[in-house]
Amino acid sequence: MRAVLPVVAALSLLQVVQAPAAMAAPDAPTFSSSVYKTSGCAPEGCGGIGVEDTFVFSSSPDVVKYRWGFTDPPSTTVAAGTPVQWTPDTHGSKNLYIEAVDAQGAWTRSMFEFYVAGPTPPAARWFLDDDPAFDGTGNGHDLVLTGLDTARAGRTVAGWGAIGFDGVTSNGATTAKVFEAGPGISVSAWVRLADDTASRTVVSQQGSVESAFRLGYDAASHKWEFALAEEDAANAEQKAAESNAPAAAGVWTHLIGAYDSASREVKLYVDGVLQSTIAVVNNGFVANGELWIGKALRNSAATEAWHGDLTEMIAWNRAIMPQEVRKMTDAAEVSEVGRWMFNEETGSLARDSSLYSRDLRLNIAGGAKWGAGVAGAAGLELTGGTSSASTSEPVLYTDQSFAVDMWAKLNDTGTARTVVAQRGSSGVDPFTLKYDGSRWSAEMPNAAAKTDAVVNKWTHLVASYDASARTLTLTVGYQDSPDVLKSVVSGVVGWNSDGVLSVGRGSTGESFNGNVDELTVLQGVYR
Repeated sequence: MRAVLPVVAALSLLQVVQAPAAMAAPDAPTFSSSVYKTSGCAPEGCGGIGVEDTFVFSSSPDVVKYRWGFTDPPSTTVAAGTPVQWTPDTHGSKNLYIEAVDAQGAWTRSMFEFYVAGPTPPAARWFLDDDPAFDGTGNGHDLVLTGLDTARAGRTVAGWGAIGFDGVTSNGATTAKVFEAGPGISVSAWVRLADDTASRTVVSQQGSVESAFRLGYDAASHKWEFALAEEDAANAEQKAAESNAPAAAGVWTHLIGAYDSASREVKLYVDGVLQSTIAVVNNGFVANGELWIGKALRNSAATEAWHGDLTEMIAWNRAIMPQEVRKMTDAAEVSEVGRWMFNEETGSLARDSSLYSRDLRLNIAGGAKWGAGVAGAAGLELTGGTSSASTSEPVLYTDQSFAVDMWAKLNDTGTARTVVAQRGSSGVDPFTLKYDGSRWSAEMPNAAAKTDAVVNKWTHLVASYDASARTLTLTVGYQDSPDVLKSVVSGVVGWNSDGVLSVGRGSTGESFNGNVDELTVLQGVYR
C-alpha cells in the first residue's frame, strides 16, 4: 500500500509524496537558477520572453532521476545531476513541477511558482510619426536625416507615408548607438527596393571598421539577408541568414532580422515567415558606433546605400519571439484597409469600421438595398442592373500584396456577376472577384483562380495576391464546412489603378444578383 501525503509549504511550494508506507520517500526536490526564482525578482517579474535560464534540481542522494515541467503531473524526465535549459515563450505566472524519483520508484513532488516578466519594449521606433526623425518610444534615439524624401506614399492607400532613399551613401539617417551588449538584437522594417543591381542596406550599427550587423539585400544572391560580422576587422566573416526566394523589387516587403546571443543564432523573417537560421561561432562584437539607416560600413567605408522606400522601423535589444513576429506581420492584425459588416439596415451608407473610414455608398436607385446577411442579420442585397455600392476613393494598391475576404450568396447561374472589384480605366479592372457564369473566379489581368460555385448558398470567398511570390489564390468555404484552398495561379504580375472599390458591379457591368456580407480588405500577404 502506498501513502500519498500532500503538504503545502511557504514560497508557493506544494509537496506531494508517494512511497510505500515502510519506505522513506525522497526529500522534497528544490531547484537553483540564475534568472527565474520564487522570490527576489523585480515587481514586474523575472527574466522575460526569450530569456533562457538553466535549472539544477536537487533532493536526496539516492534520487536517480527527476520529472519536471509546467503541467501537473510533469512529463519530462532527466537523470539526476543533469542541468536543464528553459526559455519561456509567454509571460505571466508559471508553476514549475518537479518530481524526485529514487531507484525503487518512490517520488516526491514540489511545485514552485514564479512570474515571467512581459516582453521588453522596443529600444527605438522610427517612421511612424508625423516627424520621421522622431523616436516614438521616447528613448531619445531621434534621427538626423540627410538627403531623404520624407513625403513618399506608404504601403497602404492614404496610410502612413514612407521615407525615400536615393542610393547615395552621403545620404541617409543616423543616430547614436542603439543596440547594447545583452541577450540579443532584433530590427524590423517595411521595405520597398527600387534598384536591385547592387547590394543595399536597410539598417546597420557601426564598429570602427565594420558594421556589427546589417539587414538588407545582397546582389550576388539576389536575396534578402540579415548578417552578423564575426569581428570588427577588414573583410570580417559574415554570418548571414538569407531569404528562401529572391527579393522582389518594387514590392513592399516586411523584414525582421533577429540575433539571440544565448542560442547564438541569426534569423531572418520575410513577411512573417522564418527563412533561415544560421549558427555563429562567436557572439560578434559590441559596436559602439552610430546606427545607420540606409547604408553600411565595410572596410572603414560607407557603402551599400539603400535605393527605395522604408517605413515602420522598430529596434529591440533582444531577440523577438515567433509569436511577436506573427502578431506584427499578420495582415488581419496590421494591414486591414477596409471592413464593411453591412448591418446598418437603413440609409444609403455601409460604414467602414477600419481606421480609414471609406464608406460604401449604396446605389439605391439602381436596386441596391438592405437584405439578409450570412448570420441572419442585415446584409447587402443586390438585384442586378445597376445595383451596387462603391467607395469614393481607392482602397487597395493592386500591384502590392492584398486579400479580399467576404461572404456571398448567388441567386442565379449562367450569367457573369461581379461580387467586388477595384475599378480600373478603359474598362479593365486590376482585380475582380466574380461569378463568371459557371464558376467563382478571382481575376487579375491575364490570370484567374477559379473554382465551382453553388447557387443559393452562402459562400465564404477569400482571394489573395502575393506580389513577391506572384501568386493569386482563391479559398472557398461554407457555413457548414471549413475554408479550403481551391486554386493557385503563378506568374501573376499586378498593376495599380486609382479607381474606387465597387461591390456588385465592375467596369464592364456584370452586376451581381444575390446577397453579400462581411467584406474585409487587407493590404499585405494573407496567410
